[in-house]
Amino acid sequence: MANVSLTRQASIGELKKEANHSMPPGRVRALFKKLDKDGSGGLSLEELKTGFAKEFKAEPLAPHVLEKMDEAFLRVASDADGKKVLLPKVFSRFFCEVLFRHFDEDNSGTLELAEVQKALAFMVKPNEEGVQVAPVVAYPAEFTQESGEVNLPISWFWGYFSAME
Repeated sequence: MANVSLTRQASIGELKKEANHSMPPGRVRALFKKLDKDGSGGLSLEELKTGFAKEFKAEPLAPHVLEKMDEAFLRVASDADGKKVLLPKVFSRFFCEVLFRHFDEDNSGTLELAEVQKALAFMVKPNEEGVQVAPVVAYPAEFTQESGEVNLPISWFWGYFSAME
């Protein structure tokens, strides 16, 4: 019997498979487990700050990233055994906001195309050679400035982020 390849190569613009918006991306689920070293099912703000600094290889994290982490944590953390923790159900959006701020190097509140490529490459599983290749990025023309520069807001980034595998 002949060998049949079950893998499918996608050309530019071809949909490999539908996004599962009911489940966080695999990279997000794996990161939560990695940061939850004590297996408590929740992450303290200190665990998050330490974990993200290691994950992003940015010790210390930029002040604007730390500020966003503090703000987002206070907004979405839950009380568990007398302390505030971030639960898995809100971790995906929290991670998206932190990732966005981390790659928004000029703290403009938008990502330029080069920053988007870096951020999305961070979310992609490495290929056989261990390289993380960013996916093709499509965006509405309204995000292109007269100068040709592209500035993408967090709302656009969240859509891409939540559709990642």
